[in-house]
Amino acid sequence: MRRLASPGWIASHIFALAMVVLMVNLGFWQLRRLDERRTDNAEIAAAMSQDPFDIAAHLDRRGLPPEYTAVAATGTYLADAEVRIGNRSSGGQPGFWLATPLQLGDGRAVAVVRGWIPRRSLTGLDDRSTAPPAGDVVVVGLAFDSVGGGRVAKTAEGEVPEISRMDLDRFAEVSGVDVEGVWIRLRAQSPPQPEGLPEPVPDPDPGEGPHLSYAFQWFFFSAGAIVVYGLILRRVVAGREEAPSTELQL
Repeated sequence: MRRLASPGWIASHIFALAMVVLMVNLGFWQLRRLDERRTDNAEIAAAMSQDPFDIAAHLDRRGLPPEYTAVAATGTYLADAEVRIGNRSSGGQPGFWLATPLQLGDGRAVAVVRGWIPRRSLTGLDDRSTAPPAGDVVVVGLAFDSVGGGRVAKTAEGEVPEISRMDLDRFAEVSGVDVEGVWIRLRAQSPPQPEGLPEPVPDPDPGEGPHLSYAFQWFFFSAGAIVVYGLILRRVVAGREEAPSTELQL
């Protein structure tokens, strides 16, 4: 037992204890992250389920709406200024989102992601029209902030321009339309889309992330460390107890 109280063993005990404390704290940190995520998800669900705000009135009175806020807008689609948002899949199929500026009654414009289109439509394998309804439309959807870091893709002359994400600066650059600093992901529209394309993009599912599983892993690791270190100490003690009898036999 004196050997287990030597400076080297004391250091190993302190190290093992510190590692166990660290892993337990990491487990509780993941549980706190899970609680924060659940709180955020509850706020998102409330924002998505509320009655839609008129986007023009919201911009005038409150500024940009928070993300996931249900909003409504009335205006006319500027079909000649459509933009593709690349690399968006649906049901395992490659495709893109189609975003179109909606000109409001006061002349301002808001980018609306009208839905998803399969990439095969570019080659004529899906010949359904993607043209938006003409004249005034009422759209209902969710508001989102601009996503920075968008890149402009190379497209053939005469093709609809394409960007990598809903970066509203890039959107304005390629569409030629100065849009507000918020975009709408369409949920419903009146009148409806004539031929089924674009397909509506499902509401996002925030999910709870991997925090709970990570917490279990850290707690499992800490318990495992205690068991393993206890077994090591047991073997060391057993070895020290056998050492005197071995010396007597010699």
